[in-house]
Amino acid sequence: MPKVAPNQEKFPSHVPEELIWDKSIDQFASELDDPFLAVCRLHDGPPLIWVTDAAFGRPGWVATRFDVISDIFMDNDHFSSERPGMVAEMLGEPVHLNPIEIDPPEHFGYRRILNPFFSAKSMKSFEEPVRMVCDELIEKFDDKTRCEFIHDFAIPFPSYIFLDLMGMPRDKLDDFIGWEDTLMRASNPMERVQAARSIYDYLKKHKDEQTENPSNDLMRDITTGEYEGRPLTHLEMMGMFYVLYAAGLDTVYSTLGWTIRHLATHPDLQQRLRDNPDLIPAAVEEFCRAFSVVTTHRLVIKDFTFHGVEMKAGDEIHMPLSLADRDPEAFPDPHTVDIDRKPRHLAFGTGIHNCIGVHLAKRELGIVLSEFLKRYKNFRLQPEETYRYHAGRTYGVDYLPLDLQA
Repeated sequence: MPKVAPNQEKFPSHVPEELIWDKSIDQFASELDDPFLAVCRLHDGPPLIWVTDAAFGRPGWVATRFDVISDIFMDNDHFSSERPGMVAEMLGEPVHLNPIEIDPPEHFGYRRILNPFFSAKSMKSFEEPVRMVCDELIEKFDDKTRCEFIHDFAIPFPSYIFLDLMGMPRDKLDDFIGWEDTLMRASNPMERVQAARSIYDYLKKHKDEQTENPSNDLMRDITTGEYEGRPLTHLEMMGMFYVLYAAGLDTVYSTLGWTIRHLATHPDLQQRLRDNPDLIPAAVEEFCRAFSVVTTHRLVIKDFTFHGVEMKAGDEIHMPLSLADRDPEAFPDPHTVDIDRKPRHLAFGTGIHNCIGVHLAKRELGIVLSEFLKRYKNFRLQPEETYRYHAGRTYGVDYLPLDLQA
């Protein structure tokens, strides 16, 4: 880990000087051509560091190892998911991302409303709708030998699926993507606040419409859902709507971008999967490990010592899942994509907050791989072009120009 001399007066007294890193983790992850290789330079340092700018200019702990991040996920007695500085603060309204920002035992009651729809069994029935969206978008490339994968496919694909899940019109897609991008990546805090409020205002209107006339089973389950024998409140429903919005538009498209970029630069792996489509599920698991795009975080509930480090109630702790899933102590040769690895990764979290959309996300990724490999003999990066990416709370590819060979 690069040494940056700290100004000790800027940091809490319980943080040892040797653990202080006076830098922005987002800038650090953007210093190389690959943010995963860039951020993983932190593996050269301690498993817990205090970072000046851990997220949106706020300081906090950053965990850098698989076992430490796993322990945080599993320890609900010391780490809370009710995180500060998130949607409620920006909106000025006491709404929690539901059930992401709710701790047990309340978490289980809310999650029970959503579980039936997002179970592995339920997702089997979603195979055809997902494939239809994939085919609809790929068919736009039929007369072309080139595409810009991110805007032509990766962004609209999971977004259309989300809009269909939510019973929302597709003509709102540009607004949704713009709000999401500003919310997740704008440096100006007031721009982020305005984006959060624009999202909330639209979702509130949509929630009211769905309460009167639900357009599908998911909307009916939320708007008629009960917690401990009573109907969900307005804020509880809004929290669920906001979670589905945030999860539906960012994570899958980001993982898709990195996955297709890797395949476009590894024609041998392309051909192996083309010849052996039964390996695609294993490949999806390894791509999720190698390209774990999300950084999540927790709030320390009470003073205690964690992995030898003194922590105080109110400290924030950030968990870049890329650092967990490329930890050389957990995965030999971690920067190599090896579809025979069968990894136990943290791309979707673990414990009670394991991502509720995991089965849908893996199905989406598998279908895209299957269809692209089936339709094209080869796809590669356009040789005269350079891909672009962003770091931040989610690592995503912004520009990925491909040559397509049908």
